[in-house]
Amino acid sequence: MPPARPAEAMAVATSAMVGGQALAVALTGRLAESCGPTAAFAVGSALAAPACALALTARPTTYTETENDPHARVHPDNDPHARVPEENKPA
Repeated sequence: MPPARPAEAMAVATSAMVGGQALAVALTGRLAESCGPTAAFAVGSALAAPACALALTARPTTYTETENDPHARVHPDNDPHARVPEENKPA
């Protein structure tokens, strides 16, 4: 994966989050002015539940690891660069 790819993904995610917050603040602000703060909090809370459900279902459940992938997760038991305790070192 090119190094610029994760940076680009983070930039898009951050921009989407800021845009979503701006839209939400504008809508709930108008709602609070017209119907009161209770209605604005109710709408915000009601929309948070499907957002949470979407986030939980859209995330990957497993990670594929390849031998040549420098960014693959390595279990500490299989890490060739892990430090060996002094008492377990060969003489």
